[in-house]
Amino acid sequence: MEIGQSAIQRGVRAQLGRNPVDMLNEGQIFSGKVMKLLPGQMAELVVFGQQITTQLEVPLQAGGRYFFQVASLKGAMQLKVVSDNAPMQRTPDQAAALLEKLQIPVTKESVVFTALAIEMGQPLSKDSIQFGSAWLSKAGLKDGMEALRFMFSRNLPITENVFQALVSARSTESLTGKLEALQHTLVKLGDMPEATAALNRLLGEPTSSGKTAASLLLDVNAKAVHLAAALSTGSLSEKVAAVQILKQVLNMPASFADVPKQLASIVKNNLTTSRSPASIVAANIQEQPVTVKNNETTNSPSVQPVQMMKEMLVQLAVKPVTLETIASFKEAVFQSIPANHPDRAALMQQVTQLTDQLTKDVPAVNRQIASLFQLAFSIAATVPEQAAVRMALLLGTDAWPIEEPQVLPIHVNGKDVAVALRDAFRLLGIDHEAIITSKNQPEAMQQNVKQELLKLMIETIPAPIREAAEQIVGRLNAQHILSAESGPLQQLVMQVPFQFAAFQGDVTIKWSGKKKSNGKIDADYCRVLFYVDMTNLKNTVIDMQVQNRIIHLNIVAAAAPSLLKQMSINTMDRLKEALEEHGYRLSGVQFKEPSEEEATQRHGTKPPLACVMDDEGYLGVDIRI
Repeated sequence: MEIGQSAIQRGVRAQLGRNPVDMLNEGQIFSGKVMKLLPGQMAELVVFGQQITTQLEVPLQAGGRYFFQVASLKGAMQLKVVSDNAPMQRTPDQAAALLEKLQIPVTKESVVFTALAIEMGQPLSKDSIQFGSAWLSKAGLKDGMEALRFMFSRNLPITENVFQALVSARSTESLTGKLEALQHTLVKLGDMPEATAALNRLLGEPTSSGKTAASLLLDVNAKAVHLAAALSTGSLSEKVAAVQILKQVLNMPASFADVPKQLASIVKNNLTTSRSPASIVAANIQEQPVTVKNNETTNSPSVQPVQMMKEMLVQLAVKPVTLETIASFKEAVFQSIPANHPDRAALMQQVTQLTDQLTKDVPAVNRQIASLFQLAFSIAATVPEQAAVRMALLLGTDAWPIEEPQVLPIHVNGKDVAVALRDAFRLLGIDHEAIITSKNQPEAMQQNVKQELLKLMIETIPAPIREAAEQIVGRLNAQHILSAESGPLQQLVMQVPFQFAAFQGDVTIKWSGKKKSNGKIDADYCRVLFYVDMTNLKNTVIDMQVQNRIIHLNIVAAAAPSLLKQMSINTMDRLKEALEEHGYRLSGVQFKEPSEEEATQRHGTKPPLACVMDDEGYLGVDIRI
């Protein structure tokens, strides 16, 4: 992988290597301590952690701290004293006093900016205070202060572009969400074809439902049948995903307990709906009750036994088992299966085996309830053209997610994912400036989102569109700022909207290690953090550590480690083989749940790029998750 440099990165790296004292300009103000007075109105000061010798306009007291202003840089640096040596305990008080001395209005923003600069040893000027105060007023104090703190601590250029980029990085809205919102706005306006086309290539054409009621019904029935198969005969990961879909339908909180326990909780929380089967379908497709295959309407008697099957299942779960309830459940099952269904006899034999395991006068246990529920779900799917309405009745809900994306896992190829990620980075245009300045620039560079947004921003466009474009470009620029070098270490931070199979959302990658002399990353010794917002696991951090091409993975997710380990058993061999094909060896995979503090910081409202900014070990120290 070639590491391209944007103009932002080159500016940051140039500034990082400079001495703070050498960067002082005439008129700038800074805090310093007088260590020793010398003849000829000279003094030895400590500023920015180092000693300097300078000429002073007035005599001072050794050991005193003062605010100095650079009067001249011709020859030896000449300083004048801005403030006296009045003792002040609080930095905000010092800031307010300095502002009054400089005749700058004392506002909340000006005090915060000045106090933070004093605290972090940052030189000030009238212009920087006024500009910084305006930036804080626009961005808000919370995110603005964190952006400034990062800029000061990394000696970044104090410019509005850098500030706005870092503020954009702290936005809680995903990059995918920002891009999609802008895409829909541009489509509605219809007069910015190039920018719209670039977004469409990255995100896909925006969807608008032009389907008929009949086609929607066919879609939802197919999904229902697929869901029933996953729940009954799928792998563990497919069953877990299917359970999460059912809990979404029922507005139940997501959890990652074992599958039988979750299915039992679904049954026990099941409420009888007062809606008719026909109204269930109508509520979902926003049409009048429709006619389905073979001219059977949704109020056909074939769906009525499903209601009884559900009610008897709930009774078996929450009340002591009686022979009458078992008989009613078996009769409802018998009536729910079409007479000509090829699996009718096998299903009836299965229900007999399961009910024979029940103990009279004792409620069924979770494992038994789960098995009966899985069987009932399979039976609901024995009429495919009515699968959705039968399953809605079985669940006791009048809302079935027709337009929900398919979240059941499918087998994907790692090479395909890698290609899709590379395409997403290229279409987004993260390296747009680096490609333009490269000697190997292609003759016909493909249009990318960043390129088109930059063009858009110089045109006369509505203010909301300009603001949205600026925030997206700022988010992209932040990746370059966070990727700046520090000594021998190189850190690359990349974030991209990604769509592959059932996944859609942001993928954030932070690579840290050494860069080879040829400009490529050292893939033998490095560390890679992946931040991914998963459909079921939500905010997940994958920590990959590589030492001499030996890889260890730590996966942090809000789920029981034992369950994740069990779900991943069948994929470990494939993972090892794929790594060995590229000359790597897997030493182990460890699953962890975040601590309370980590859950708040990493899995709460803090976005991935803000996590990267706030990591204590951002420059040169390993991050502990």
